[in-house]
Amino acid sequence: MRFGEPKTFTAGDPEKKYRAVTLGIKILMYEGFILAGGRSRRMGADKAFLKIEGETFVDRARATLASVCGEVSVVLNQDQQFDLDIPIVRDEFAGRGALGRLHAALKNCKSKIALVLAVDLPLVTPDSVRILADLATSLPKYLAVVPRQADGRPQPLFAAYRARFCAPTLEGLINDNPTASVRDFLDLIIPKYIDQTKLSENENLLANVNCPADLDLIRR
Repeated sequence: MRFGEPKTFTAGDPEKKYRAVTLGIKILMYEGFILAGGRSRRMGADKAFLKIEGETFVDRARATLASVCGEVSVVLNQDQQFDLDIPIVRDEFAGRGALGRLHAALKNCKSKIALVLAVDLPLVTPDSVRILADLATSLPKYLAVVPRQADGRPQPLFAAYRARFCAPTLEGLINDNPTASVRDFLDLIIPKYIDQTKLSENENLLANVNCPADLDLIRR
């Protein structure tokens, strides 16, 4: 079976909570999206192909999301080319940064819940994704579940979103406000914020790699 190919689960399967199957037709509960369309200017190289523990960031993110998601895609900008065996989603709004990449993920999501993970968050673990997915399912009145970092700031690029409801709101925001930020989007959907300690005891879980110094730090 190729990586990312949908799996079939039967009644009683311990992993059925992460997928739903009815009448022989697979319905994805969660779909994963790697947000990898950034310009990587401060790093000086495409962050997707940086390595930690012998594994590229993009492969690591794919494996992390695939622990829960029946399908995983990578979101790229309009110019990026990846030689990878993984579905590609293109950013429709050039120059809108993380907001545009998040929009691409939500708009192309076929499942109820989109689990997004920025490629430059390499310390996120499969266990933390499972916990986030469970929380999103158990809190249906919220349109999103977003972790808060150790410093109190939200990290919306590792989060769970109810795609069908969030995508139109985000698209409207992008069209109406040329300077809108991801924080503006969060203010519209009012997510459930959770402390990152609910996802992992590792205080560096949401460490973001933006420059060579950050990379050296997480490799120690």
